Amino acid sequence: MFTQKRKNYRTFIFVTIIFTLCLLIIAIAWPSDPEINNNDDPGAKANSEQLSQENEEPEDYFPPREKTNISNESESYYLVKRAGDVIKVFFVDHSGNEVELETTSILYDMLSFDDQALFEEGYKVKTQEELAVLLQDFES
Repeated sequence: MFTQKRKNYRTFIFVTIIFTLCLLIIAIAWPSDPEINNNDDPGAKANSEQLSQENEEPEDYFPPREKTNISNESESYYLVKRAGDVIKVFFVDHSGNEVELETTSILYDMLSFDDQALFEEGYKVKTQEELAVLLQDFES
């Protein structure tokens, strides 16, 4: 009588352990990222990788560089350019008048040749936020 109960109890424990291990294995093997799917379609995988790469911005991302052509501009913007041995920030209004806003602490001689050429021509930004990002990137 006691042997049958003990045998049933051992069977119950054995089945419970096996069931728990199966659930644990399934939980570990289950993909945590819903975007990861095991499709055999390589085109879909390539497209999803391309989209994820396009959405990521590197930490040292600079806005696209624009050439300044002051004579053709009809809107106001900020212009960051070299004036003497320093880099200065100018505000250019609708009529093309440049108003000096500040002298930055950017060391012109420490910049790369590409960046020096950029500041020689002048770097045009449209908003204060873009200006703040640009100055922060170059001053630090």
